[in-house]
Order: sequence, then structure tokens, then C-alpha cells
Amino acid sequence: MNSSLSTLTPAPGSAESVLSQQPKPKKNLIIDTDLFSDVDDAGALLLASTSPHINLLGVLINKPSTYSVLAASAIVSYYTTHSHSHSQNSQNKAKAIPIPIGVFRHPTDDGSVIPLPNTTFLDVVSWHLGEFASKIAYQFGSASSPYQVKGEGANIPWERHAESAWPAVSLYRKLLGQADPQSVTIASIGFLDNLSLLLDSSPDSFSPLTGRQLISQKVAELVVMGGRYPEGKSWNFFGSDPDSAHHNGGQGLGLGLKGTANVINNWPTPQRDGWKGKVVYVGDEVGRNVLTGGELVKKMGPKGDPVGRAYGYYAYGEARPSWDPVAVLYAIGGLGEQLFKYDERYGYGRNWVDERDGSNKWVWDEETKNQFVLALKADNETVAKEIDRLFLEGALSVAVERAGPMGEQTGPKF
Repeated sequence: MNSSLSTLTPAPGSAESVLSQQPKPKKNLIIDTDLFSDVDDAGALLLASTSPHINLLGVLINKPSTYSVLAASAIVSYYTTHSHSHSQNSQNKAKAIPIPIGVFRHPTDDGSVIPLPNTTFLDVVSWHLGEFASKIAYQFGSASSPYQVKGEGANIPWERHAESAWPAVSLYRKLLGQADPQSVTIASIGFLDNLSLLLDSSPDSFSPLTGRQLISQKVAELVVMGGRYPEGKSWNFFGSDPDSAHHNGGQGLGLGLKGTANVINNWPTPQRDGWKGKVVYVGDEVGRNVLTGGELVKKMGPKGDPVGRAYGYYAYGEARPSWDPVAVLYAIGGLGEQLFKYDERYGYGRNWVDERDGSNKWVWDEETKNQFVLALKADNETVAKEIDRLFLEGALSVAVERAGPMGEQTGPKF
């Protein structure tokens, strides 16, 4: 209960007091990311992998790339494996379960699988930003890397190749099929192609339900980083178009505009599907001026940290916009008391995407009461400080001693 709505304080030792002190159950979270051409996805994975408030069920890659898969596996494995290995509880050590990784697979008429491309990011817009995914994938995912951390290594190591990742739809259906009703939050911080295929999926060995039914029964909240409000065009909504040249790795392999429109316009609703969940949109404008990551590189961050290195490779220690960390921070903790609010300018209504160009518009609809647009309650600097604090706290909580043959620190000195 919000304390501002309560006028009574439970007496110490009372049933109400005891209940209020009990920890909240962890939230089940799935991350769907386009980790590849911007480092803020890596920051979002750091938040999700080290938060004590969630169970990270899986990570889905919606930018089909070998290095996206391997880098995501290396980052998540580093934090989740070492957070267990540093536990004082021996039972926790034994229960360290690898976080499964899935990747978008473009449907084909004959059922064949299109190999993942091996292209890497090249900044042909500003000619300033650096490539990080392949470096992190190798350094923290290969047994032959001189920078390899001590531990069990990546769930999908460099040597086993990204083709061994789950098909995204199969992993979605497995995770949702195993979940309790209304218990899963999905944070989409990239393209919507995986979610579009999930929505249209048929019953299989993981569940007798269709994709629409699975979502309606198992998903409590969908958080979408994308769109501009009240209207505009957003990269996450049009960037997977397979017919346009990409500055982040050649021709696309995505579903494009139709995939985005399918998710935004046809997602389950309370009226049609009996869905009890909600959709929260985090527009491009929310995290654009929340600049983070520099502290992790320049000040207190451990040198052996993969996300710190990623920020070093990508932006050379400069703070970066926090589109995805903001979305994931909300997905983890909700509105909280200080950081976020729902934008009151967008009351009853829903998002709508034009499949011709990927533009979106907020449409008034008095029957739709479960869609919201996120806004900052605090200023940009306050939110940035909180994200940087969580970056450092998460990185330091699983820091691993990394020394060369003579005891010196190895690897790039960011």
C-alpha cells in the first residue's frame, strides 16, 4: 500500500507489521534486446543480471547476429555465475542455473534456418562510436582469451558458436509455458520481431496454448522501449525492416514494419482476450538525456568488468543515453516513489503503429485502460546517478580478481 494513502501505522509485532516487513516475491523478467549497435543494451543486461529483486528467466536477441548472441551470453553468464559463486550459501552455489539465450530466426517457406550473420557494428553516421560486441564475446566467452575470467565461463562460449542458441519463439514458449499465471514481465529493448512471432505462434510441445493465449495467461506486464509520444518515428519500431540498408550491420533479417505493427496493434487486450496485464511504453525521449556509463569506466568500476569494458570500447568512457537502462530499471522496480510516473497527458488510450512507415501515434480510446506512457518524475541527473549507482553496485558485487602471470592487471586499461 502506498504510504501516502495510509493514515495508520501498524503496531510493532502486529500481523500487519510482520507482513509489511516480509520481502516481496521476486519478479520474473525476460529481456528482449537488440544488443549490437549501442552499448546501453549491455548496461540494461548488467541491471537485470545483478538485481536482487528479479528472477531473470531468459534473454532473447532480436538483432540476429553471431556477436549479439555471444556477447549477451558472456555478459549474463559473467554476472549470474559469479553472483552465485560468491554466495556464502553453499546451496546457492549448487543451484546456479545458466540463463538461456534465444535469438530471432527469420521464418522461411521450406523450414530452413538462415545462418546468423558475422558482421560487426560500424559507425558510419558519426564515425566515432566503437564496436564492442565481438570483443566482449571473445574476451569473456572464449577459453583461449587471455582475459578470460575465472569461473565456469559463458553459457554459449565462443567456441560453441551462436547457432546453438535457442530459437527465440521456442524459448519464449518454454519459459511462459513453465511460468505461473500472470507472473512474467517482458522488457522489450529493441525490435519487436520475436514478440510478433510469439504472438502468432501455434501450440507445440512446450504448451497446448497459442501464443496469444500464452501471453494472456502468463504475462503480467509488457514494457516496450520505443515510439515517440504523442507521435513520431522510432528506430526500434522501424529499424528491423529487411528491405532497407542498415548502418549497423548490412541488410536486415527482421520482420520490419509489419512485425512492429502486429505487436503494437494486435497485442492481447482485456476486452478481447481477458488479459489482466498492462503495457507500458518508454518513449525515445525518456532516456535520451539520462547519461550513464561513464562512472563505470572512469572511476570505481572494476577493470575486469565486461559492461565497463563495453562502455570503454563503444564511447571511450563518455556517458551515453540510457534508453534501455531506464526501461529495464522500470521493469524491475515499477514506478517506485521518486524516479518514474505515468504521463498524465496520455490517459485512456492506446498506441498505434502505421505498418507503411513504422511511425506511431497515441490514439484516444476510453475503453483502453491498461496502456501507459512512462515519464520521469525526477530530473535527468537524478535518474542517471541512480543508474550509475546500480551499475557500480552490480559490477562490484561480482568483481573477480584478474591478474596476469606476475600479478599485474591484464587487458585494456579503461
